[in-house]
Amino acid sequence: MPHLKTVYAKFQNDPNVAFLLVSIDDDSKRLERYLDEMKFPFTVLRASSAEMQRAMGFNDLPSTFYVDRKGIVRYQILGFEAHGDSDA
Repeated sequence: MPHLKTVYAKFQNDPNVAFLLVSIDDDSKRLERYLDEMKFPFTVLRASSAEMQRAMGFNDLPSTFYVDRKGIVRYQILGFEAHGDSDA
């Protein structure tokens, strides 16, 4: 998911854009190692896969959602896609 850093760099100064990563990794030590390695410059939360599937209605990993200020999903990427190439 290094591409998220690229997208973040593009929008980090835009007050209308915020980033939030939600991990469904069950292994907290593995997640900690990954986050230490990646050093994401934005908030990372953890949830169970069942919680996320219930809340967002998806089964594909990774899944990316572009949500507006009203909480409406405006665009989604299910699976892998070059985020920098997206028009979202």
